[in-house]
Amino acid sequence: MVRVLSPLFAVATAALAGLFSASAASTTKLYGVDYNIRSGPDWAPDATKCKSADVIAAELAKLKQITDIVRLYSMTDCDQAAVVLPLAIKAGLKVSLGIWVGPENQTFDADKARLEELMVQDGLITTENVEAIYVGSEAMYRGDVNATVAIENIKAVKSLCTSKSLDIPITLADTTEAIIKNPSTIAAVDFVSPNVFPFWDRITPDKAPAQLYGKLEKLMKLTKGKEIVIGETGWATDGVDARSSKATIANAQTYFEGFLKLAQEKNLKYYYFAGFDESWKLATLSADNVEAHFGIFDKDGNLKQPYHSLQPLLDADASSSSASQVGDVGSDSDSGSADAGDDEDSSSSSPAGSSTVSTTISMDAIIASADSTSKGAGAMEVKVPGSASAATVAVQSPSASASDDDDDDDDDSEATGSTEDLASKTAASAVATASNKRKDCHA
Repeated sequence: MVRVLSPLFAVATAALAGLFSASAASTTKLYGVDYNIRSGPDWAPDATKCKSADVIAAELAKLKQITDIVRLYSMTDCDQAAVVLPLAIKAGLKVSLGIWVGPENQTFDADKARLEELMVQDGLITTENVEAIYVGSEAMYRGDVNATVAIENIKAVKSLCTSKSLDIPITLADTTEAIIKNPSTIAAVDFVSPNVFPFWDRITPDKAPAQLYGKLEKLMKLTKGKEIVIGETGWATDGVDARSSKATIANAQTYFEGFLKLAQEKNLKYYYFAGFDESWKLATLSADNVEAHFGIFDKDGNLKQPYHSLQPLLDADASSSSASQVGDVGSDSDSGSADAGDDEDSSSSSPAGSSTVSTTISMDAIIASADSTSKGAGAMEVKVPGSASAATVAVQSPSASASDDDDDDDDDSEATGSTEDLASKTAASAVATASNKRKDCHA
């Protein structure tokens, strides 16, 4: 016996499959991204050690498409705060400044002095432009300072900000383990910022997000409600290190998508490491070291495969730029703008930044999870679980239903064929509807 699905059900499942495929790439911006303007090793002259202003401007324009905040690591290295801040302001980015803390006090003193110099420049360091100031990055983990020195450094920067009437949050970034071992630092900071890399714990990427959150839960017991913002997390796409998990494109994608799902569910704030691959690190490390391959973009500014779910943001930005040159084209664009505003309001309530990640789903799951509401004899509204996208599917039912009898195989084949054609066309229409809605959201 040949059993044929009803035409209405076949059309609905085909449309659902199309909508799931279309929504898989939908995303909103990342909360923040770690960024470095170094292009060469310590011993290189500034001309090759530091990226040019043109390169930095181009990279910040790329980053603006996927985030609204970038985090720096030093004030004096390549004079990056003075170089990046004006360009970031122009690009519409906020900056979390970094003061580097090393084993010698001179490093901290020099960075703090540069911070103070920039504070007197009108409009440069303000609460509108600067998200936070990080006093050190893994300095306790490296053993460069102990908790006492770390706290003294934080107090010194807080005092400086107070003297300039700047209410900017101050923190330090360190490993979860280092912060837990030095709980006195928690009281000294305005928010807690652990660097959490399951990648360095030799774990499979599918289990990594849960492991990361387990570490955060241990930290939460000590923070007692103080805000936590992940300072760094990420997964290398290439290279070899006996201490790390496997650095592959597939593993990086699995972790990225799993982490974004976790960030959305738990309402996490974070800085993803890092904006761009750092091939210059290979000059100071082994030629196959993983440290050079954590970028969301490669060194030439191309979006890397594991992060393809961010592509709609790049496409939307390009479309928005083109549209701004052309101008308004009528009432349809006005309507689209209103829809976009509504969607932006709903997504902005989640600081995690990413609302949808790539999903692999079986037809059984589509059937089981579909929220379908009959719209009458000739239509069905198809909604994608976890998405704002929906499409009303118009259905033209065949005049005769398919037979279940083996003797009617020819009729069954004909009926199935016509239904498949209708389903294909309807699914394409539904996907186009959802795709257009997404573009409006990100314009």
